[in-house]
Amino acid sequence: MSLEPTQKITRNGNLAVYLIEGDLTASTAPDIRNELKKVIAEGARDVVVDLTNTYIVDSTGIGLLVATHNSLLRLDGKFSVTNVSKDLMDLFKAFRLEKHFSVSANPKRV
Repeated sequence: MSLEPTQKITRNGNLAVYLIEGDLTASTAPDIRNELKKVIAEGARDVVVDLTNTYIVDSTGIGLLVATHNSLLRLDGKFSVTNVSKDLMDLFKAFRLEKHFSVSANPKRV
């Protein structure tokens, strides 16, 4: 089931929490990338991507997460992904993403 993503960004100082509800795929990544670039340009240095209701992340979505991490790393920032389902956690571990940035599971989805 493919869900069109909706996004909600919550800001508190240099912290930005980006809630994505829907798939993080090639078709949705450009809009999400633009929003992430915007919050970083506005000064966010601690960016959290919340995948509470995300069920599919494809290679483009993974590339977006890695690129965002790399952008923040160059700015001495911090990037993390939270509320990941068991299936997505398995995918992220297969790509060893947790070795580069914090990835935490949603206990209700494990």
